[in-house]
Order: sequence, then structure tokens, then C-alpha cells
Amino acid sequence: MAKRIKVIKCPQCGSTKAKELRTDYYQCKSCYTEFFIDSDDINILHKYDSPFGDLNKINTKRILAGIAIVASIFIFFGVFTNVSLQKSSFDYAPPSLPVKIEEKEVVSWDRIYEFRGFANAMDEGMILVIGTRGLKKGYSFSDKKQLFYGIYQAVDEKEISIQPMKSLREIEISGTDIKLFENGDIYAIINKKKLFKLNRATYELEEMIFETLNFPELAKGVYEIKFAYEGDGFKVVNELGKELYYFPIINKVLGKEMLYKMLPRKTSDARKKVAFQFSHTSDFFPDEKIQLIRYDYWQQIGYPTDIPRFAWTKDFGGSGIFTESSPYRKVLVLPYIAEMSRLISYRDFTPDRDYISGTVWACDDSGVLISFQPTLSGNSIVQLLDAETAAIKWTKPADMDYLLSKDVVKVKGGYLFTANKESWLFNTQNKEGVYIKWEFDN
Repeated sequence: MAKRIKVIKCPQCGSTKAKELRTDYYQCKSCYTEFFIDSDDINILHKYDSPFGDLNKINTKRILAGIAIVASIFIFFGVFTNVSLQKSSFDYAPPSLPVKIEEKEVVSWDRIYEFRGFANAMDEGMILVIGTRGLKKGYSFSDKKQLFYGIYQAVDEKEISIQPMKSLREIEISGTDIKLFENGDIYAIINKKKLFKLNRATYELEEMIFETLNFPELAKGVYEIKFAYEGDGFKVVNELGKELYYFPIINKVLGKEMLYKMLPRKTSDARKKVAFQFSHTSDFFPDEKIQLIRYDYWQQIGYPTDIPRFAWTKDFGGSGIFTESSPYRKVLVLPYIAEMSRLISYRDFTPDRDYISGTVWACDDSGVLISFQPTLSGNSIVQLLDAETAAIKWTKPADMDYLLSKDVVKVKGGYLFTANKESWLFNTQNKEGVYIKWEFDN
């Protein structure tokens, strides 16, 4: 009987790629499961030589006949015994034990606190992730976890760097916040206590220690840190309970009174900058339609900044108590708001268009990215308009939630949208986008 050749298959994934560890023990090259093989029925080929040799040629027929009879008897009993033994083995053999799959421990993301897109030093779309990581076995994590940050390419999910957050090894997370400053700097606040700055070239997230900044007001440390509403800075409360504002780009600490004094001031390095904003519904003139306003203002990067609010209202010429009979001017922005925001001029950018609501996501001297709802029953859409002529460069239906995210950054060749661990990298030249739903499972 010829030998039977059997394919060795992994009992876990079915792969035929296996490495022999020792006799009858193997490891799957696909899923790394270790398993062993029980011995099957062994068929042995017997070679039989006659004991009589040439001396018995005369009685060959009789001898052969006798041998045949004896052999038949032995074969009969042998087959009967073999069948009985096989049946007995089949009926009474203990069940085979299942292959034990040994779960391996891996380091993986446990919880994601921040997921934000940004442009690196070469203006490429990147993703910054802040969260906890730990040892994972199966579906369970060990109790010991650390806070890490990760850098990924937005175009293909490629991992660039994963590093622990220094000085935050095993801290309990109560809150995180990230903000992109006007000059491209990226800051992260952890638990309103720790402040970090991301280097867009090296991807190092370095902690900022307020006590080392050589400001007397911060010498005793900071009790609480938040992002300032007025410009690219931080609202901090020092350990003595005093409210202060720190602006890292100009490296100044201001009190609240000085902050408001600096808002309308024009510095020597101010430059004229274009911006866009949708007007708000008016309380005094509810029939006025929503407008997309293009305005110019004096940009002073790093200084306190107030954003103008456009809504048709009544200017009574000052403060006080006024009645319906009091004289007024109908204005789109009040004079003191225009002063505090360093407003130069403004106009209705698309006077022939109607908007139910709208949001400006990003803008520069070449284009403005907006989303809006044209009618109550209509779907929201996303458009890129020419910043000078208002010509439509491209239009996309906003049928996905991440397109209406507040987190949109301009990157090389287009825009990067991020929200809820989803990203959409859109190229404005070929009008193609890359959508990724991030899993972060190792």
C-alpha cells in the first residue's frame, strides 16, 4: 500500500504555511498559533521471502496451496481483529482535546482623547492623536496604562511616530484640548494643568513650564490653563489666584485690563488681511437675509485679537437707555466692535445668493471654503469660492458628518477635514478626496 500524503493545516486560520518546531509540533506562519499532530493509522508495507528456496521446486504447487490456505486463515482473523479493534477504538477512545490558542500580549491604543489634523513643516496633511496605550491580550487591557501621542500621515494612515507624553506617565485624564495657532503652532492642554507644544518638523511634543518663562507673575506656578478667546494665547490662573493672559508668539503676559487696551491698537508690523464671515440673524431686523461678508482688517499675528460680529442692528450713537422713538442708524456692525477688531472695510461678497445658514471653514487671499444650506428643505453643501471674484471653484454635497467638522486645515494641494476619528483629505486641483475611518487597532 502506498503512503498517504496529507497537507498540514493550521486549526485556527486554515493556513498551510507552517514551521516545524520539533517532531509533530508546528507553528502557523500566518497567525502564529502553535499546534501538534496526533499519529494517524500507520500502513506498513511488508516484504515476504519464501523460507523454502529452490529445494522445494518439486512440491511448489502443494506448498503454495498450503501456504495460501494458512495465509487465508490468518488474513481472515487479522482483518476481523483489525476491524474489531478499530471499532472498539472508535467507540471508546476519549475525545480529542481542542487546540489551545495562546493569546499574545501587544501594545495598543486603549482610548483616544484627541484626534486632530494639522499641516507639518512641509504643509503635508498629518493627524495628531493623544490617548492612552497599554498591554492588550485578546480583548482585555492591563490596568497599567500610559498617555501617548501619535503622528500619522493623513493620506494613507502610515504611522510616523508614537511617543509617551513626558511627565504624564500614569496620570488620570479629566480633559484635553488642542488648538492650532495662526502661525501654524500646535498646542495641547491636559487636565487644564499641563501645556505642550508640537514641533511640526521633528514631531516632538514638548512641555512648556511656566515657572521657567522669567515672568514674575508666573514664578509661583500656574493653577489652571485654558485657551484664550481673544487671539492665540492662554488664559491662566496663577497659584495666587490672579487671572492672566499669556501670548507665546510675542512672549507677553497681560492682565485683563491691559488685554482690552491692546485689542484696538495697530502695531508697526500690522498688515492688511482679508477674511470672511457669515452674518447673524438680526433681532431688530429679522427680515434681513444672511450674508457672506468679505472684510479687511489689520492682522497682528500673536497679539490679542477680537473677531467682528456682523448682524443688522441699531446704532444709537452711544450707551444709555433708548426707546423705539430714539434716533438711530441701521448698521451691520457697531462702531466699537469695528474698533476692537481693527476692521478696515467690509462688503456683501455674494449679494445675489440666498443662505439659510452658513459657516466659513478656512480662507486666505486666494479662496474661501464655506458650507451652507441654501433652503430649509435643501441639503448642506461645501464650496470653495475665489477670494476676489466669488466664482465657484468646486462644490461638494455635505452628505457626510465629517464635512461639517469645525476642524479644517489648509494643507498642500487642498484641505484636511477631521472629526470623530474620521478624516477626508481633499485635493482642490484634481478634485479627488481620500476618506479614512481610523480604527487604531494593532
